[in-house]
Amino acid sequence: MKNILRYAGMILLHILPLGLIALDLLFFNIGEVFAIVFAIVWIAAVNIFFFVYKKKRPVIFFCILDVIIIVFMFVASECNFYWNSESFRNTGWNDDSGNMLLTREQALDDYDFALKYLKKIHPLTLGGLPVEVEERAAEVKTLLESVDSITGYEFTREMESIFSMLGDGHTHVDEFYESRHYMKHLYEHKSAGDTLLGINGLTYEDMLQQNPYLVSYETEAYAVRLLKNRVTTLEGLRYLGIDTSGEITYNYLTEDGQYVDLTVTASDFLPMDEYLDYEESVTGDDLHGDDTEHDFVSFEIDEDYSLAVLTLDDCVYNEHYKDVVKEMFEEIHSRDIQNVVVDLSNNSGGSSLVADEFIHYLDTDEYDSWAEELRAGPFYIRHSADTDKNRKKGYGFSGNVYVITSVYSFSSAMDFAMLIQDNGLGCIVGEACGNMPASYGEIAEFKLPESGLYMQISSKKWHRIDETKEDLPILPDIECDPSDALDVIKEVIKGE
Repeated sequence: MKNILRYAGMILLHILPLGLIALDLLFFNIGEVFAIVFAIVWIAAVNIFFFVYKKKRPVIFFCILDVIIIVFMFVASECNFYWNSESFRNTGWNDDSGNMLLTREQALDDYDFALKYLKKIHPLTLGGLPVEVEERAAEVKTLLESVDSITGYEFTREMESIFSMLGDGHTHVDEFYESRHYMKHLYEHKSAGDTLLGINGLTYEDMLQQNPYLVSYETEAYAVRLLKNRVTTLEGLRYLGIDTSGEITYNYLTEDGQYVDLTVTASDFLPMDEYLDYEESVTGDDLHGDDTEHDFVSFEIDEDYSLAVLTLDDCVYNEHYKDVVKEMFEEIHSRDIQNVVVDLSNNSGGSSLVADEFIHYLDTDEYDSWAEELRAGPFYIRHSADTDKNRKKGYGFSGNVYVITSVYSFSSAMDFAMLIQDNGLGCIVGEACGNMPASYGEIAEFKLPESGLYMQISSKKWHRIDETKEDLPILPDIECDPSDALDVIKEVIKGE
């Protein structure tokens, strides 16, 4: 028994450096070189201790164990894209990083941190940054070296100009604000059916033409969406480089086709609560609403059209999602429903397993998946496309499947639509999805150490299931405004 305890204690001493992996993933950043050197030094110290003081030579078992520990520490720190990330931590983000004033030294430290992990993680940077990205990175560094200080949103814009050149909507840098200020007339124009075309006579397309590196995107429609989000707030306008010290003109197109300009100043931008109060006083609508949490997944049955509509606003794969899908298909069977709609028009992604769970209830024996390539530090690992056996659940729905998509359908929501379309399992209705099927993903999230800015970087390259369409987005089989898609589907059902 004593021998067992002694050997257990010796093993514990040898493997102690592996605790750095848990510390890094869960609590705080540890340098990769430090982790490897610490493991080597610790193991050497343990062996010296036993050899010198205990007069015990290391046996072959411990020699092998030591080699495994050092190799494992190298793999964990150099090949693990989560190393020094925030992906498994609960530390939160800097709530006002956009307004923070960074010194030259702080900005350069964050620049070095961001570039280090961009080069380490992203599949496009395995052999170093692409030439044009390297040139832009050098320009940004020169700029940072020339200033005494820089605001958080200005620093974000400069870093985003590097990241966005990769053409990857998942890889970007973002700032946060303690309180965003919204242009106080937004809701009244939206409720009147007016469309915001741009700012100061510039359309979103004009903004992209002047500076295509303001945001990270794969399709121009998604870039326009990101710019639309930016121009609604004072902070977003400043990020875009729009002068907010004087008048700002919002360019609208009314529902009856008239062009209308609205001129405002910085004083017309209000914090969220004041913005809602103002719009309620003007429109009479209740914008504060109640505090009930919106369910990300729900379904409705319309027996008049023999139709079930599953609304999925987030790709969250959990027991609640599985229960809702199961309940829906049970009702579909009991009521003999012949059509299913999955509404992904407001879904920005999450877990791709939600699509697999849905397909398990369809009457198909197998379905094709996509090829992918994983960046693991200095290595590139490819997984070929495969045909998955469908693990059928329920009664096997054999009716019509429709999926509603929009430019807001991004990442795993796009994957959902691709699985349905490229496997011939259903019909896509609405707009093209927000990112490309042949793109990048599987992100690691980081907090820049000085500014607290948010950064995320892709570690995988995905390929389209139907590789003959590798360069195409997920295009709808029936193109229409996503808000009209359900009515369009009902017309199709009625005409069958």
